[in-house]
Amino acid sequence: MYSKSGATLLGPLTTETLFRGFGGPCETAQNAFLGDPEVRWDSLAHRWIINQFARDDVTNTNRLCVGVSRTSDATGEYYRYAFGYQNLPDHPKFAVWPDAYYVTATAAGSLFEACAWDRHRMLRGADADQQCYTLPASTIPLGSDLDGTTPPPRGEPNLLINLGPTDDRLQYWRFHVDWAHQARTTLTGPEELRVAPYTRACESTDPTQCVPQAGTTQKLDSLSYSPMYRFAYRNFGDHQSLVVNHAVDARGGVGVRWYELRLHHGRPTVHQQSTYAPGPTYRWMGSAAQNKVGDIALGYSQSSSRTHPSIRVTGRLAHDPRNLMTFHETTVWTGAGSQTGSNRWGDYTSMAIDPVDDCTFWYTNQYQPADGTGNWNTRIASFRLSDCHVHRHHHGHSRQHGHHRHG
Repeated sequence: MYSKSGATLLGPLTTETLFRGFGGPCETAQNAFLGDPEVRWDSLAHRWIINQFARDDVTNTNRLCVGVSRTSDATGEYYRYAFGYQNLPDHPKFAVWPDAYYVTATAAGSLFEACAWDRHRMLRGADADQQCYTLPASTIPLGSDLDGTTPPPRGEPNLLINLGPTDDRLQYWRFHVDWAHQARTTLTGPEELRVAPYTRACESTDPTQCVPQAGTTQKLDSLSYSPMYRFAYRNFGDHQSLVVNHAVDARGGVGVRWYELRLHHGRPTVHQQSTYAPGPTYRWMGSAAQNKVGDIALGYSQSSSRTHPSIRVTGRLAHDPRNLMTFHETTVWTGAGSQTGSNRWGDYTSMAIDPVDDCTFWYTNQYQPADGTGNWNTRIASFRLSDCHVHRHHHGHSRQHGHHRHG
């Protein structure tokens, strides 16, 4: 854990450290398979949430291991939970919502698990239930994940988004949980949302061997079969908005297809959409979010046959012309090596919002410090796209990029 200025506050530690004395596969890596960790800030409760899966191959038990900080101090004590599943909950992604923490994961083959955890009980350390549905889907949906301090309208279901059955659709479900009367819990869908046609990255060849790198024949996974974390939700008062992205074929390579959706009577419509591909290279594994005034930042990995995987960002201001990322592409960090011996790259990346000013973006992604396998490093960057004054009546503002800080 780091301070905002980059000072080390704690660690490095394995996630299992959090579960010391807890028992079961969450605590011990012996005979267990542990991975896919996530950390989220609950902006309504001012708590940290940590999640990773654990599988014990001897006893054939599968768990999601969850820690909820007891205060806003990430280095302090945590309430600890282990939720059980019949199959390994691979590629889990959880989302913050007022009535529950919602999580989606693979169940087995072409099935996915959508579950709700009892957030209110978890925030006070009480025993907590989960309610789950197992549904067919070609990939794993993402749940709508709250940014800011304005909750959705009371009773608003969590929205699950996925790529559609055809390459001109998204599909979605609406998940409403009722803890007092569990028989009233519902998951409705899938319904379809028409979008601009796209071709998933390397769909005609092999999405898992797609992205070239300098100095090696090893290509990387485009991850184009899934929407990319996060499905970031924000309630602006006069409208509810969500942003999400995925990797698509683009001129001379791969680009990031991004969307801003808005809710009308609880159902999403496309407010704006575009494929970000300003030049012939490969851009993939994106993450997008909006700050309190509606500026959108988009971060992603970039690579080509002449460059090592690197970290880049772009963005747009709230009142810029629709369907455009208007800021010049900025390189956060240039990788010094390529990944050899494995096509797996990341799985996901994260654009988050600073809860203190609800304006500054924090972007986390990976890079290679040198050629190799399993030797990747993480880079964290913070930047602003604007001063976040709510009223901006002119478009003559300067396009100066925020200062990047690395930790």
